[in-house]
Amino acid sequence: MRTLFVLCTTLLLWGCGIKKNAAPAWITGKPIDPSGVYVYGLGNSFINPNVPYQQAARSNALADLAQEVQSEIYDESKWLQKEDASGYNSAFESNTTATSSLRLDDYELVETYSDEYRYYNLYRLDLQSFLRKKALQDAEAMEWITSKIDASSDTQLSASVRLSALVDALDKAHDFQLFGDIRYKTKLNASATEALRALEQTVVAVYWMPEESAYLGLPNTFQAECQLEQSRDQIPLSLSSSSGQFILQEHTIQCLHTGFENIITLELKWNWDRIQSAHIETKNWLKNKSQWGESIVVKFQKPTVFVGSTGASEWINAVKKSLSKDFTLAESTTAQLSLECDVKLNTESAGTGRHKVRIEGQFSLSSTANNTMLWNSTTIVGTAISSSKETALSSAQSEFIDDFNYLLLPQLLRSLDF
Repeated sequence: MRTLFVLCTTLLLWGCGIKKNAAPAWITGKPIDPSGVYVYGLGNSFINPNVPYQQAARSNALADLAQEVQSEIYDESKWLQKEDASGYNSAFESNTTATSSLRLDDYELVETYSDEYRYYNLYRLDLQSFLRKKALQDAEAMEWITSKIDASSDTQLSASVRLSALVDALDKAHDFQLFGDIRYKTKLNASATEALRALEQTVVAVYWMPEESAYLGLPNTFQAECQLEQSRDQIPLSLSSSSGQFILQEHTIQCLHTGFENIITLELKWNWDRIQSAHIETKNWLKNKSQWGESIVVKFQKPTVFVGSTGASEWINAVKKSLSKDFTLAESTTAQLSLECDVKLNTESAGTGRHKVRIEGQFSLSSTANNTMLWNSTTIVGTAISSSKETALSSAQSEFIDDFNYLLLPQLLRSLDF
């Protein structure tokens, strides 16, 4: 009898031990509340003492719970997992942000569990209480947003104050994700767009004051000013161009590089990247909705150049013809650039009635305004041998001009600020 008692006691304790260590059913499937009062969130993480795996499981559980109620909680989790000889190594990075004023205290931790490999968290939320609280918060937020939109449409206020009010309203709407709420998104889009249109009307026009002429490759010859009907300091503007590189500094438009196009369109728009906003979504909304812009067409002329030479002047016409594609030829007194050509021609007899011609030249480009040297070329050579002196001259000239066109002229153009 004593032996039977000991055996029964052992079996009872063994059975209790199994029940105590048994995995709960919820780790393989979240509980479902038939009454609809509670919703649940389940999360887990591989156990690794080198990383905050408990925080990872908690974060995943809250993210799962957030999906259940489509709450205002955004949980971004990044996992890096690999399997090695010892099992699983996990690295975890999480950034949990409550994007509404609902606190995480409203979420209740139901139970935790861990086995040999994983750690589990189960959270629950009173759904009806959450929805009631959220509805009140959204209504209060929308009332505040409406007051800000009204302020942004008030013509008695300055443009900067109105713009700040509109940005505040959009930031708040994105805080509460009201653009995705069917109850508010239509009214919100319509009223905010109307306020933006009214604000854009405060900048009626831009008055451009360009200089009389501008020249390709010479950005210092271009300068323009723009004046807004509203104070420039109240409006963040950006400048874009169809070619070249231009910047806006205060009221002045400065050219850094002209580009190669003779006709360039400059366009001013509101620079939404410069506004102070808590949400990138606010800037994107403004960029997509904004319709204000002013443009001007600027005509660039070819730069003027004077071609001077020493030595073999008969080759100047060929050089000038090549330059005329990118430059306007002018006299030394009016040209902006001066190209000096040092070309030497050597003709000698090659014996047996044959003629050898050698053309050797070097070029230098300078600014006539301040006599600044801009470019010095390497030496190019054209040679030819023929029984006819004229043929030898023609062939040497052709080789010389080809080297000028394909070797030196591209270098000359790169020396300027196109």
